[in-house]
Amino acid sequence: MYSARSLPPSCLSTPCRFAGVWLLQAAVILSAQTPSTPAAAGANPGEIVQLREFTVSGEKDLGYATTNAIGVTRTNTALIDTPQAVTVINQEFLRDAVAGELYDVLKYVSGVSIESNVGDSVMIRGYTVRGQYTDGFSDTQTQSQAGADPFLFERLEVLKGPSALVYGSHAAGGVLNRVRKSPSWKTGGLAALTFGNHAQKKAEFDYNAPLNDRFAYRLVAVYRDEDLSNGVETRFSWFKRWNVNPAMTWRVNKTTQVKVVGEFMREEGFKHWGDNAQLQPFVANGPTTFGLLPREFTFSDPRSRTDNSKRAVFAAVETAITADWSIRLAAYDNHWRHDVTEILPAGMQANNRLMGRTARSIYNYDTDYTVGLDSVYNFHVGPSDHKFLVIGQHYSSDNDTATISADNPPALDLYNPVYTFTGLVNPRTTAKTLGAGSNTNASFQDHAKFFGDKLQLIAGTRFDRYASHTDNLLTNRQGARNQGENWTYKFGAVAKPAKDFSVFYNYAQTFNANFGSNPDGTTFVPSTGVVNEVGVKSSLREGRISGTVSYFDLQLKQILGLDPDPVRASAGYRVQQDRQVTKGVEADLNLNVLPGWDLTLSGATMSITLPTHLLPRNTPEKTAAAWTRYKFPAGVLKGVTVGGGWNWQGRAPGDATNQIFFAAAGTFDGFVQYAWKGYRFSLNGSNLTDKWYLKRGVNRNIFWAGPERLIKFKVARSF
Repeated sequence: MYSARSLPPSCLSTPCRFAGVWLLQAAVILSAQTPSTPAAAGANPGEIVQLREFTVSGEKDLGYATTNAIGVTRTNTALIDTPQAVTVINQEFLRDAVAGELYDVLKYVSGVSIESNVGDSVMIRGYTVRGQYTDGFSDTQTQSQAGADPFLFERLEVLKGPSALVYGSHAAGGVLNRVRKSPSWKTGGLAALTFGNHAQKKAEFDYNAPLNDRFAYRLVAVYRDEDLSNGVETRFSWFKRWNVNPAMTWRVNKTTQVKVVGEFMREEGFKHWGDNAQLQPFVANGPTTFGLLPREFTFSDPRSRTDNSKRAVFAAVETAITADWSIRLAAYDNHWRHDVTEILPAGMQANNRLMGRTARSIYNYDTDYTVGLDSVYNFHVGPSDHKFLVIGQHYSSDNDTATISADNPPALDLYNPVYTFTGLVNPRTTAKTLGAGSNTNASFQDHAKFFGDKLQLIAGTRFDRYASHTDNLLTNRQGARNQGENWTYKFGAVAKPAKDFSVFYNYAQTFNANFGSNPDGTTFVPSTGVVNEVGVKSSLREGRISGTVSYFDLQLKQILGLDPDPVRASAGYRVQQDRQVTKGVEADLNLNVLPGWDLTLSGATMSITLPTHLLPRNTPEKTAAAWTRYKFPAGVLKGVTVGGGWNWQGRAPGDATNQIFFAAAGTFDGFVQYAWKGYRFSLNGSNLTDKWYLKRGVNRNIFWAGPERLIKFKVARSF
């Protein structure tokens, strides 16, 4: 059987395993050496450390509109001064939506669509975005069918297009950065219970308090239980999960603080592998079983299940060396285990009735750790002000995977299914691998402001040195050691004819390493994502009219493809000459024109060209959404808030070969809240018309319907 003990000793003895210890030691050293700065000298004895570069809060948020983000440069940055399209979903939006998963609110961001049945996997600007980030650090949670719980986060930041200066190698479409809830020097908390149809049950707890002038702590915990899979009550579906995130902040002195956040999660549930398939003949826009099978149909058997667990720790020392120079030393150590026994659809038979199936178990253990140093120095030269950013980081990962295959279970009669799976028959280990990767990088960026802040220029570069290999433990053969180096660049400009209006241009890159070689030994350069983007941003009427409208030309260059010579292609030769081009217009707007009324609008239209002249699966070329709320300010309805939203996704291909397209579909959500003293009562409904539609697919055998109508009643008590 698979065992985590097969990891190499070096993976278990890395200094990151003791991140909290050495970060605390660093804090002690800094506390002895760091002088008091003029800014901190006047702080009250019980006042929290003011480290504005590494902290972003929602205190200046106006309804759903936010002014600053932390994920753009891993420092607190005003959005109107950022030459990039960035959309922030703040705590008020998360609270009103009573989101069960991140996509419940991400669907209201322009150009974002769901990618597959894997948790938070989304498409941004036509590119698959699976690698997630938390507080700027890679946060792996592979193969979880449910997304991360929104209650754990203070806000979500969607960064459109390449952001390699901070995030290195990532999908060209963009980055989703999740900002954790962390301790503050305010005492208070929240406890909530949620109940809904399909046996939905959820408990949430969040409490924050200072122990004294130097220590504060916070505990965030969630328990979730429901009879759903991807928002649909399929036959046999069930899901349970708990999260516990304890956190502590230690104020070493007036200019230095230490943060430590622990993460513990366990989830288990039914493994669902789709509920619809395309019928033969397999042709573009061919017929599917959609509408012919019951809505709760599944290919899987009741014994199909998935188990995931996570244990992680994030630790950081943040210090202001002087009033103009701040440093953060941080580390993140993450362990993720994924165990699954599943039955997959394997091909429709010619009679358009029987679906072949395969059975397997997969055991996967990921461990990744990151150490990083962020330094921000503000200085003045002649007529210009500068913020100079330096980021250094080392990332390492290990992946231990075993696959146990079995004899195929009987084909399933789609119209008279008989579920007989009782366990793997003739199980045998067919794959057992150990993979390892590392990346060491350094970034430099200067953000210069001229004429106050009316003209701003941003330029930066990043150097990455990476390596990876995968060893076959079944055959005891070492895999090829792949390594390389890469430079990426960023340039941006912001012009502000008024303090609350800006025009920007953005050029930025990201990259993805291409490992392996041709039969003659020639290797490949990394594929490079490049964006040229122009747009306008506003924060008019003190932020009451805010948002971004942009036009982008996004290209992924140096894509690997088969050699055009069929003889060389048959011999295994590949060339780098193809590119994916995505051009489009996006808009994300927040309006707070009247007291008590908030409105968000978003929309995108894209033109996508792949080397194959096909469209990427699950990517609509047009999206539109709106969300609004109204708080009654007085009278008999004082304390009542009503609101809701509409989300529309255009026509999209359901598979990579474009053999089937999903029709455009729009759904409606709604809510009503009542706040009384410390209580908040919420009644939320999603897909209120209970529309039945296809939402996402993997191939012509596997499609998923969109979430059905979900009703939730939540009572929360603030204290």
